[in-house]
Amino acid sequence: MTIFTSRDPAGRACLELGLLTAGIVSSMADAHAAGRQAAEERAERRAAYQYACEVSEARGRADDLGRVAMRAVRHVASLEAEVRRLRTALEQRQAHIDRLRGVAA
Repeated sequence: MTIFTSRDPAGRACLELGLLTAGIVSSMADAHAAGRQAAEERAERRAAYQYACEVSEARGRADDLGRVAMRAVRHVASLEAEVRRLRTALEQRQAHIDRLRGVAA
């Protein structure tokens, strides 16, 4: 039955308009929910991407710091070896001086 064949065309038109409005509102609510869900998913993907970038950057910095630390350890080891050589040379020099003093005395 339509508004053209009804005994109460105004009531029938109101009912059809109400049903049409309810359908539009339902569709808009579904579209809004879908849009909101898509926005949340995009935000989660952005957050995951940002986290991955920060982790990657931190790993890069850690690798750099590890290389710097290894270089520093090698440098300290070479300095310690040089100190040992210098101490040995100083001990030999002092022993030579002490021998010369013992001969001169």
